Amino acid sequence: MKKFFEISDETKIYVYCPAGIVTGGAELLHQLVDVVNRNDGNAFIVYYGDSPHQIPDDYKKYNIKLCDIVMDSKENVVVIFEGCFKKLFELKNAQVLLWWLSVDNYFLCQASNLAVFDLIKFNFLLAVKVFIKRSIKTVLGCREKYIFSLKKLSKNKLVRCNGYQSEYAKVFLEKKGFANVYSLKDFINSEHFFDETLVNKKKNVVLYNPKKGIKFTKRLMKSAPDISWKPIQNMSRAEVINCLKTSKVYIDFGYHPGKDRLPREAAMNGCCIITGKLGSAGFYGDISIDEREFKFSQRKRNIPEIISKIRFELANYESEIKKFQNYRDCISGEKEEFEMQVKKLFKCSAR
Repeated sequence: MKKFFEISDETKIYVYCPAGIVTGGAELLHQLVDVVNRNDGNAFIVYYGDSPHQIPDDYKKYNIKLCDIVMDSKENVVVIFEGCFKKLFELKNAQVLLWWLSVDNYFLCQASNLAVFDLIKFNFLLAVKVFIKRSIKTVLGCREKYIFSLKKLSKNKLVRCNGYQSEYAKVFLEKKGFANVYSLKDFINSEHFFDETLVNKKKNVVLYNPKKGIKFTKRLMKSAPDISWKPIQNMSRAEVINCLKTSKVYIDFGYHPGKDRLPREAAMNGCCIITGKLGSAGFYGDISIDEREFKFSQRKRNIPEIISKIRFELANYESEIKKFQNYRDCISGEKEEFEMQVKKLFKCSAR
């Protein structure tokens, strides 16, 4: 494996993370620090934002150290995820890992800092809004401090490695000319691992995420009002898990900005999975289910076929759930794979 970073006994690894956030992405940042520290490394979470800089209760199980100041020196490594890439331009010496947890969030979270010609290719209306706001700020004399393009990111000399969380992100990076790409994916908690006894507890319920792809999902619901549809919302962690354990089908027709956790959690809790083909859902390596049978383009003409598939999964659950064994096997191996990737990346030279 190519050595991306120069690691020594003095190396500190700083991982930027928004304060007060409990999400899949934030947990992944903490998991990275945990793996490094459990393997003789020296890693720190660096919180930013207005919320208290405290470790959330959900992440106190990890081996986490906190730091408020990044020592910008050549022996140290700074990990920056796509939601705060502008922090790259505050550094002058450190070795940098840009970690692409999501392609879409790069554009959405930092739109005000991005080159308009990059935004146009992603979302024309968003690009227009940014252009207008930026023009107004220029007139008022309060321009954004950091404006950068994908090309500028790909050519930055401090960036030693571009980590990708999904195959979708890998393809994006390669198309945009990024060098030194490295697989750095995540895993879901063991509380979701499949239990064969769940089969007898399953109900004829179809779960969906109301935050993603809801427009198309509503069309499906309207076409089959007799089906029991249930949104995963306003639930505690325990309630979400129980909901997944007792339902037969999970559908997701949203835009998958990265290798999303909810489809994997649903699969590991014994749900049959049906998705669209947007974003990472279009890649077998990210959602490893049969594309011909369980992935559908979000078109009106496909609605009858999708409804028919949902009904079939509900009626034949005990036999159909076996078709997702390969997907569950892939998910089961993610933790070991992630730990191996982290150790290889940050322990390339002897300590």
